[in-house]
Amino acid sequence: MSASSRLWRRAPAWRFFLYTTFLFLVLGLIFPTPFVSRHTGWLHALTRHLPSFGSKTPSDPDAPPETDETRGNSTGSAGPDLNDPERFVTPDIATAITGAIPFGGHSLPLPAGVWHPVLSGQYGLNGMMSLNVLVRTDRGIVTGVLIASTTNQELPRDVIEDAYNHCHDDRNYHSTILADHPDGKIECAYLTAAYLGPSGILSTDPLIQLAFKRLTTLGFPMPSLFVVASWLNSSGAGESTKGSTNVTLLLSPTRPGTVVLRAPLPYWDKRLINRAPDALEFVRHVDSWFAEWVPVMRHGMTTDYSGTVPDALLAKDPAAP
Repeated sequence: MSASSRLWRRAPAWRFFLYTTFLFLVLGLIFPTPFVSRHTGWLHALTRHLPSFGSKTPSDPDAPPETDETRGNSTGSAGPDLNDPERFVTPDIATAITGAIPFGGHSLPLPAGVWHPVLSGQYGLNGMMSLNVLVRTDRGIVTGVLIASTTNQELPRDVIEDAYNHCHDDRNYHSTILADHPDGKIECAYLTAAYLGPSGILSTDPLIQLAFKRLTTLGFPMPSLFVVASWLNSSGAGESTKGSTNVTLLLSPTRPGTVVLRAPLPYWDKRLINRAPDALEFVRHVDSWFAEWVPVMRHGMTTDYSGTVPDALLAKDPAAP
């Protein structure tokens, strides 16, 4: 009998660890750690339909979160062609916008303050999705970023469900399911956190990366974290007007006129936020405001363009200058 055979028969603990090594290797590939996710891009194809346990946490500041909301901005199955200059434009960022803007034949209401265009255009199959990215500043510092996408066409069910899954993410501060009908009608809203990497990366979405790269290139100071408020609305099969809209607001939870967070970065994690009263108060304030803002967005994005400016008091979000 060889030494290996004797070891196999006489060392049950060793055999057990051999078996479990293979098991945990498989689990590690399916649910990768943040470090593995950052260094093995090929795993994205494997994990895109699985729970995103490999997303960033405050203790891992270099890794961008899946959020893409900002998570939630996945209402388009075809990847954007960032090399097509006719599909995307970078407007004059000095342009000042307030109140509401025409968007996809509807009115996109804007929270309080002066907003500036960062990126706009179309993406997806035949340019079916329209995109607008706007930024708001106070004394030159970013206080909010608005990312909106919409289409008047019916999107594939799996695309909508992929976006809808973000409303069920356990890492969200709060989620609200407003509609989930058998005919496919979906509407939901959620609050979460998005962490800004050292190179200005906030999301794996190439469009959001492009927008934030422009802001970084132009030298806009930004906080290391945003509180994300996202709203998704998609029509059902029984509705005469088809379409889907996703509006995501990234609000800066900082002291006015600075990039200093109201609470240390680790305490914005859902599991620790109760230990930081200032962070908890800000998130609760955003949650209360967003609950009233969602009906304003719904009205604007489900009716024909009217140019109606929302009520000034209602439009004032917690991060507004």
